[in-house]
Amino acid sequence: MSLAPGITKAGDGLDNIDYSASEKKVYAGASVVGTLTIASVDDLGGMIAVATIPTVKGARSVIAGRRSTAYLIDPAGGSILKVVPQ
Repeated sequence: MSLAPGITKAGDGLDNIDYSASEKKVYAGASVVGTLTIASVDDLGGMIAVATIPTVKGARSVIAGRRSTAYLIDPAGGSILKVVPQ
């Protein structure tokens, strides 16, 4: 599934995205492939992927936190994943 021009793929299983206005970043979790794609958003709304981070297969429902941190649920593992890009 294409996310936007400049981001070729967010991965199979994309079920939702979240946006951090303070960070100007979009977070897209892909449950089938088990990744989180983070994209920077410019002042005109253009996006460019800055990171693709492995999570776990089945992780979904991403929520953007502070300082580029994101949270996803892992229903199979019964946990909440905290993702902090380096």
